[in-house]
Amino acid sequence: MKIPRISVLIATADRPELLAGCLKTLSASHFTEAEVLILDQSREDPAFSVGHGNGPSFRYFRCARRGKSAALNQGVKEARAPWLAFTDDHCHVAGDWLEVIDRAARERGTGSVLTGRVIAGVPEGEAVTAPSLREMGRETTYTSPTFRDVLFGNNMAIPADLLRRVGGFDEGLGPGTPAPAAEDNDLGYRLLRAGVPIRYLPTMVVTHGSWRSGPDQVRVYRDYGVGQGTFYGKHLHQGDLHMAARMARNVWDAGRDLGGAIVLGRRHDVLTSWAFARGLVQGFVQAAWSGNRGRAGAATLMGER
Repeated sequence: MKIPRISVLIATADRPELLAGCLKTLSASHFTEAEVLILDQSREDPAFSVGHGNGPSFRYFRCARRGKSAALNQGVKEARAPWLAFTDDHCHVAGDWLEVIDRAARERGTGSVLTGRVIAGVPEGEAVTAPSLREMGRETTYTSPTFRDVLFGNNMAIPADLLRRVGGFDEGLGPGTPAPAAEDNDLGYRLLRAGVPIRYLPTMVVTHGSWRSGPDQVRVYRDYGVGQGTFYGKHLHQGDLHMAARMARNVWDAGRDLGGAIVLGRRHDVLTSWAFARGLVQGFVQAAWSGNRGRAGAATLMGER
């Protein structure tokens, strides 16, 4: 069997309709040297199908352990390609997404990580515009940690050996855990600290679905805050004082956003800003003072194919 050049990893749980849309865009690709790993944590049997185009092949795995990070770590062990690409079940990839990743991988070899644009899909029904977007139009390479997160988990590609070397995803972070976000921020930070550059490509594009209602999105922002605060607290607990400064900056920014939303009378922005700020403090306090250091997957990934 021919070894693919790219393995695409998608963790999913109980969202078959969203997943089907994501897989449809991947199956429409004309890039033949890729495989797609569906890492399913759904409570019921899958209710989706994939197309039979000329593009990637598809492999399906049931994941017994809960949590997006645990599923992705399982996928990292199962993947056969030298490059691993990641998107989410609620995203649609551009028609040339795999080609862009492959070209960039050939240009720079295995020493850097790729990430790209995340744009919002058209809101569905009563939904509001999707969060966590990245629409910068200029290519940029990051070589050291800053006060912002630069690696987006729904649009990134990483050399497999490099990811296994830095220990994979922290299984104490991400959807399905008590700290349901920031697993990608934590990975990006660890990569930069290890001297691995992260290259942002505006031509590497995915579309983030806009299907959540306003109240649902408020809950998502609270989850974002808890995950981000836990990420900060985890590293501060390990003696990384940079995270104290990042936490202070993030609290300041959250307060500024909340104040601006109140002044402008934007009720939805008030609710999301307040939810994020509360979650941020909660996650930080729990991680920094309770000894929650996360559970990195290094032990299970180092040295494995």
